This record gives sequence, structure tokens and C-alpha cells, in this order.
Amino acid sequence: MSESQICQKCGIPRPIEQFQLMKPKDSKPYRLKTCNKCRHARKVELKNKLSDDTEILTKRQYKTISPKRILDVQRHGIDLIEEDEVFAKMSEYKDLWISNYGRAVKRNRNNYNLLKGKIDKCGHLFYQVKKEICRNGEWTYYKTTLAADHAVMNEFVVNPDIRNNVKCWHLGGDISDNYYKHLYPLNPNQNRVVRANLSKTGDDSEEFILKVMNDVLFKPDDWGKCYYDLRICGVGYVGSTSANIHSIAYQKWKDMLYRCYSGRYKDYEGCTVCEEWHSYSNFEIWFNSHLQGNDSVELDKDILYKGNKVYSAETCCLVPHYVNTLFLACNSNRGDLPIGVWYDKEKSRYRANMSCDGESQKLGSFKTAEEAFKKFKDCLTF
Repeated sequence: MSESQICQKCGIPRPIEQFQLMKPKDSKPYRLKTCNKCRHARKVELKNKLSDDTEILTKRQYKTISPKRILDVQRHGIDLIEEDEVFAKMSEYKDLWISNYGRAVKRNRNNYNLLKGKIDKCGHLFYQVKKEICRNGEWTYYKTTLAADHAVMNEFVVNPDIRNNVKCWHLGGDISDNYYKHLYPLNPNQNRVVRANLSKTGDDSEEFILKVMNDVLFKPDDWGKCYYDLRICGVGYVGSTSANIHSIAYQKWKDMLYRCYSGRYKDYEGCTVCEEWHSYSNFEIWFNSHLQGNDSVELDKDILYKGNKVYSAETCCLVPHYVNTLFLACNSNRGDLPIGVWYDKEKSRYRANMSCDGESQKLGSFKTAEEAFKKFKDCLTF
């Protein structure tokens, strides 16, 4: 019968092999009095324990959705599951709206239908959709998988650190619940701590999650308090040591903030920058993911939604510097449509037009405004 020893932590007799053997240089080998299982549990507890070193820099915030992005569900015969359910247009996906409860609507010609979606092996809801992706210098729609929880979080919840907060925590650990007020963007360390605490104590309250988000122990490696100093117009901060402040993206970000908050530009009175883009790190990620080629580009908030006054990932796009000399405004015909697009009532079609050297060029007619605008954008890349 093998030798055993009683663990001083749990009080359970265990085989001697389950107690770590220590071999000091100047004394005899000996076994620790706490078993390996209890020592491991203690390490996990200390790893997940909150410190007293916190920086309250992150608050719980939700995005303001422009009315122009909200689907008129009554017009299209879609019943809401709750009174506060809204469907927001997703800018990078073809004819797709996502609700703050995780339901998706797809337009097929003139019909608007709820997508059924599927459940993956882990229990997460997802949809098969088409996303606009640039490959070989051309923007084209490709089939892809869209996770409902991440779609809701990205469209409705302010993410203070897009670079690192890649995990989506569901309140109560219920992954079937995709309601936006129950979703939290966390980095992997924060997600691990919240999960461990829920398992141990049953607590994953918003109060606890915010403590974890603001605890320096669980901040990412590129975090630093100095990078949250409000450097630009009292609202803009860098947000990360990884952000490149010697780039065209940084200059575009500064120009955007100055236009809205410096008080120097009368044409931009009433214009604002969304909360996420107060962080340059967040803006830089969006800018670089949409920048194609080496041509000079401008950040435009009016092309997608006429009269828009908010700079955000959902309402802005990058266009070549010379775009103002190419598009045919057609303001009287355009209405709320994107630049370069107008609706032909006689033909019941959307038409794309462009002007070059003062001459109007017809680019074709299309069933939807999105298809017409895509053609317009494609013609700007030549």
C-alpha cells in the first residue's frame, strides 16, 4: 500500500505523490503539506481576485441609433417581441438589419423577412449572410457567418476598447440571451475572471463586471492611464500604446474632432463624434480596415445618410479625395438616398450617376439603393 499524507488545507488523506516534492540545495527533500489540487485552486483564486488598484475609466454606455438606420417594421409586417425592439441597418452587410434582441431581417427585392438562423455546437445563434469585403482592390459581397451576439454588441453597445475587447459576455452566462443590455464587451482576461466568479459565487452583476473592467490587474498589456488623457478638444484620447499617432489615420481623427468640438467651423455646428471614436485606438482600427490603396481619402459622414450629423462607424465611409468633382449631387432627386443615387419613379428603379469633367455619366439602374451605391463606389476606385 502506497504512503499517504493528510492535506492541511482540505483535510483529505491523499497519496504522497499528490504532494509536491521540494529539493532544496542545502537540506533534505521534503513534501509540501498542501496537496497539488488545493494549491492549484489557490492559484486560480489569486489569479481571479480583484485588486484595490482600479481606475474608473470605463462606464456602461449604449449607442444612439440614427432614425435613418431603423427599419419601419410596421410597414413591412414584422411583429416585435418586445416594445423596445428595434432593427438597425448594418452598413457592411447586404440588405441586413439586426435587432437589439439578436433577430435579423433580410431584404429580398421588396420583401423583408426574418432570418431563421442556426445554433452552433456551443449554443450560439448565427446567420449566413453576405458581407462587403475588399479583395484585389474591389469591393464585393461574400457569404459569411454572422454571430448574433457580436452583431448586437457591435451595433448597440459602446465598446471602449475594440482592439482588445473581443469577447462577448452574456449576463448570467446565458448564451441564448442576445438582448443588448445583457451583453458586455470584455478582453480575454476580464472574460475569464467574470466566468470564474459566476461559477464560484453566482455573481456576474453589472457592478461586478465594471469593477473587473476597471481593475488594472485585468487591463490589456497596451493599457496605460496616460493614454486616457483628453488631449483633443477635451474629448479625444489615444486609448492604447499600440495606436500609431504618426499616421494619416491620426490626422483624420484629429481633424474630425476639431470640426465638431473646436467651435471654429460653423458648417459643423451640431455635429458630434460617437463615444467609441473619442478613442483614437478605436477609430484607427476602423480607418485601417476600410483604407484601400494609396490614394488620398476623405472621411465622409453625409454620403451614406443625407443630413447625418454624427461621425461613427455605422454612418461614415472613406472616399477618394477627388470624389467631390466626380459625383452628380442631384439633390432634388436624391432625397435621403446615398450620394450618386436617385430614384426613377417612372421606371421604379434606382439609378447611379456620376459627373466627370462636367459631363454626366449614367452608371446603370438597379433594384435597390444599395446596389446602385455600390456601383457608384466601384467607379470611384479606377
